[in-house]
Amino acid sequence: MKALDLELLEELREFMDADVNILISEFEVDTRERLIQVEQAIENRDAETLRQTAHSLKGGAATLGAVSLSQQFRGLELRGRDASFSGIEQDFGNTQRSFEEAMTSLHQWLGQF
Repeated sequence: MKALDLELLEELREFMDADVNILISEFEVDTRERLIQVEQAIENRDAETLRQTAHSLKGGAATLGAVSLSQQFRGLELRGRDASFSGIEQDFGNTQRSFEEAMTSLHQWLGQF
């Protein structure tokens, strides 16, 4: 699966112009904070907080064309829905790596303009 939907990002850039930089920056800051909430929900076995937070993050990632990251958050959302915590630490680690990779790709994409 591709990391970024470049067509979607181009449409976003055409629509928002320079404000796309702000959107990506705000997404990065917000996601870092919410990843802490996800981690705490996992530690506390709080399925509903996990589901809600992952759902929100899934949408934010999809908006920026971060396809792989959005799918990772979808997986965490489903785990929250099902209250399935067995082995979730590995999934969370994969999600964190996917986030870092998505941010690297987004910053590289921004650097082209």
